[in-house]
Amino acid sequence: MSFTPSIGDVVLMTQIAWKLAQAFTKGRKSAPAEFCEVENQLYSLSAALEAIRKAQERGDLDVGTTYPKSGSLRGKDEPCGQSTIDNILQNCMDILKHLEGIVKKYSVILQPTASSARGVRSWNQYVIRNWRKIEWTTEKGDLSTLRNQIMMHTNSLNLLLGVSMSSQTAGIKRSVEKSSNMIKELYEWYEDNIKSLKRGSNGDPITGTTSTGKSFATAPSHVHHVFELSIRTSRGRETICPRAHFNHDWDPTLFGSQEYLEIEHILTCACQNRDGSALHQVGVQRYKLSQLTFPARLAGKERSWILYKTTDTVTNQLVTLYITKIHPSYIHTVEETILQDLAIRRADLILSQGSGNSLCYVSADNEEERILASLGELRIAPKSVESVTFNNSGRTYSRKYVDNVQILQYQTVMLGPTRERGQAGPLQPLDYAEVLITYDDQDDEAQGDVVSSTLHLKRNTILRLDESHALVRVDSVQAIGTFMNEHIVSLGNVGVTIQLTSKEAARELHQKLEDMRMELFVRSLRYPRSDEAVILHLQVATVECEYMSISDADITVTLNHQGKHRLIIESRNRCTLLSQVLADDFFSSPSGKPNYSRPTYVVQYEEDGTRNVYKYERGFRYLTLGGTQANRMFNLAWETMSKELGK
Repeated sequence: MSFTPSIGDVVLMTQIAWKLAQAFTKGRKSAPAEFCEVENQLYSLSAALEAIRKAQERGDLDVGTTYPKSGSLRGKDEPCGQSTIDNILQNCMDILKHLEGIVKKYSVILQPTASSARGVRSWNQYVIRNWRKIEWTTEKGDLSTLRNQIMMHTNSLNLLLGVSMSSQTAGIKRSVEKSSNMIKELYEWYEDNIKSLKRGSNGDPITGTTSTGKSFATAPSHVHHVFELSIRTSRGRETICPRAHFNHDWDPTLFGSQEYLEIEHILTCACQNRDGSALHQVGVQRYKLSQLTFPARLAGKERSWILYKTTDTVTNQLVTLYITKIHPSYIHTVEETILQDLAIRRADLILSQGSGNSLCYVSADNEEERILASLGELRIAPKSVESVTFNNSGRTYSRKYVDNVQILQYQTVMLGPTRERGQAGPLQPLDYAEVLITYDDQDDEAQGDVVSSTLHLKRNTILRLDESHALVRVDSVQAIGTFMNEHIVSLGNVGVTIQLTSKEAARELHQKLEDMRMELFVRSLRYPRSDEAVILHLQVATVECEYMSISDADITVTLNHQGKHRLIIESRNRCTLLSQVLADDFFSSPSGKPNYSRPTYVVQYEEDGTRNVYKYERGFRYLTLGGTQANRMFNLAWETMSKELGK
């Protein structure tokens, strides 16, 4: 029977995909690693469906419209009047409904508590023991086939969105349905993939497997998801456990609830004594999250996080813990599932009390919720500032009696109208950091004067260190002064000179500012910039060029106000990132092939968490996705953008 979707159907599918992803999360404790891969794909599908819904509301994409009858698009026995997007959405609905039935059949609902109105689903023991025997798809496919189907449908929806976005950004006022040639090619690619999946083909990475038939991107079960846990003391950092991890029983969505309080130990040790017991278990389980605990990333070459105000159950004090050397297979889970969710929920609690602070606040400009993303940790510089001097157009203003200096970078929460508060997508970082300078309120000479100054540090801000005079200079920044009556004054192109009392303090401040500037630069490579729009987003199993081979990657193409395209490729484990502003003749190269010869930045995180940034001036010669169908999809995406942009 023909299926003509409405906005309501898309909203429903978005919610089903999200809830199913959460169901896979609940089973994380003893479920196989493959469950995490399906969970990630379901979240990606939910995001793609949400983007389809938004495109519908804007009028950029017509769902429910029909094609004229075309023998080149459909067989004789196929019903007429069903568009490509309707076909994709119908198959999406079939997959989700089938999976929803499996979740209901093989999961149990835990009893709700006083603080939780609804029960939480968790996989029953049959699934844990027999998941390989379950028919996860309507064609009786296994879990890998399910993951492949979800990814293929996500890519198909994103390709359609790419056609729509290219048309809109190019100022071409025509709907996707009128782009008949491109829709025809997309339809044929989609149908070929559907047939391949139904046959159980294993030979193409677009369907989720390598040429050997081995499933990709699943962490081997013997790999421990671990990190190094340490604590801040008066002597500096001290290691608690080199192989710690979060307790699998803990779910960040329960933070602040009775279920959370019932979990005695949030952290645990993976090191083993000869008798099999955990070597550092007593030391690790001494610490637990408090209602005040807040996570933030530390700016610097090492990938590390800080947990403010963690409870020491022995001394009853609130202490600061550090998470470093996160295993590559654990980065995505720690950063984007556990710590990101904890930060959002902690910020909700703070803001619900009616006021913000340096951890989170609501912007006065656009009422946007901002949450601390990363910081430059200063130890001696804040109490070693002798004076701060501002210079603007020949006018000079100086302040002494500096109380504190903080280097903070914030991010915003992106929520769609169909999503609950806990259904936030990836946090979007601002393109600047705030250097917050607060002054001593006991300064008698400054009564009624500025109580704090904020400098906007950007990725291209020029920083200078005069070590011999213990000076740090910041060139041409925006400076915002806040008065006692909360009146704000903002000035641009301000030069700032910070005089410190020692060379050591000046070196620390300059290094932490430089670390944050580099953090902003790396984030600008990873995320769309303020003047860019995402016109294409795809997922592939393998990306290869002469420098690297990335397994399981996200590919994003952006378009800025000047008509420049940028290619962003990032591994799903967040260890490898590639960014290139594409050549002007990218779509019309004399060779007839895409031109990847422009300067390219590559960010690589090593196994110990150390970050290296490389620049390849000549780009790379080729880019392949390692399979016929995958490369066909990639070429279709380029052809789509090329035709829509008239190149």
